[in-house]
Amino acid sequence: MGTWGTGISSNDIYEDINYEFFDLYNQGIDVSEITKKLITDHKELIATREDQNNFWLTIAKAQWECKALDSKVLERVQTIVDSDNDIELWKELDASQSDLNKRRKVLHAFLLKIQTEKKNARRRVKKKFRDSIFEKGECLVFKLSNGDYCGAFVLESEKGTEYGLNLIATTRIKSKNKPIVKDFEDAGVHFSMEETIAFKNESLSSKYVPIAQIHWYQAQFFKKAITEFEVIGQLKVSKTFDSSKDYQRFSNWDNMPLYLDSYYSNLEENKCEGNLKLKKIRKKYWL
Repeated sequence: MGTWGTGISSNDIYEDINYEFFDLYNQGIDVSEITKKLITDHKELIATREDQNNFWLTIAKAQWECKALDSKVLERVQTIVDSDNDIELWKELDASQSDLNKRRKVLHAFLLKIQTEKKNARRRVKKKFRDSIFEKGECLVFKLSNGDYCGAFVLESEKGTEYGLNLIATTRIKSKNKPIVKDFEDAGVHFSMEETIAFKNESLSSKYVPIAQIHWYQAQFFKKAITEFEVIGQLKVSKTFDSSKDYQRFSNWDNMPLYLDSYYSNLEENKCEGNLKLKKIRKKYWL
């Protein structure tokens, strides 16, 4: 249970279920049908003791916002609150007495709130579809704080999707002079050492491994970025990448220069030996 606060919305379950609920709601689907679908899709989660309360609290809040709170869902919330079931769970997870008191107050306030019908139902918002900022295969250059040029390469570009994503690989190109397209033909992908956590023999372990700096970037945040990207040319990309299964890592546009500034400020300590050529991931078939 990923939880960062005592609020109803301060956990991973709320984030995920609330997003799914209103994604369907904004498509015009009836609240009762949305609820049935989420219950069906998340049977395993609902059966998990440490997650089920957050699921039902999220559903209750979403239904209430739509002025369509189901009486059975309200009863579930009433039971969660009155039984102190949720508080007992927090105790088992070693929550402090202060957090237990706060959580109890939050739950009682929430129950009181949803027992009064909302004045107006939440407005359905028509989903906006976007095109990605850059075209597939474009070679991008940008500057670091010291004026050096670095290069990034566009592996994928979405058209007419909710986020208009670009998949971009940060390369090892770094020079005082502006790079040219030829520099990208044999460029290596930049790597960083990142911590990975895994369970082995019922124990938690972690280690640092080299990870390729290949991320998805959203079109809607591009205007807020202060980094100036310049397209200097284009190379062919024969592979197709899908954000739902390939390189499921997302970042902000300004993170590219920020990361490299930090990396090159202490190269001896940050140096990473990951090896992957850009041309290998550009081509569908590699011989």
